[in-house]
Amino acid sequence: MSRILVVDDDEVMLNFTKMWLQKEKYFVICASSGKEALSFLQSSRPDLILLDYRMPEMDGPAVLSAIRADEHLRDIPVYYRTGMDDLVARADDGPAPDGIIPKSEGKPLLIKTVAAALGTVTK
Repeated sequence: MSRILVVDDDEVMLNFTKMWLQKEKYFVICASSGKEALSFLQSSRPDLILLDYRMPEMDGPAVLSAIRADEHLRDIPVYYRTGMDDLVARADDGPAPDGIIPKSEGKPLLIKTVAAALGTVTK
């Protein structure tokens, strides 16, 4: 079973994303902040990270920079989940994510992208 770390400061979005992924038989770990995600990553390694782009204190680009700087984590696929225009997320000066999944696209694109990233098959 693939393990996915979902990082989002919006509790509603975090819960929906978790529910959608669990329904597809993924094991989901949730973090409500960038700091919480990095703390989790010190002791565990997911197969994929879905990372909110805009969060208080430590935003997605800062978290992604920390992940890419760590030799034990840098090869984990990281996808931004963003409610903002994905062109803005692509223009960020930090390390590039493996992809961007706009929150406005909802469940279908999320499930399709996660399945493709992990090489799994969805219903």
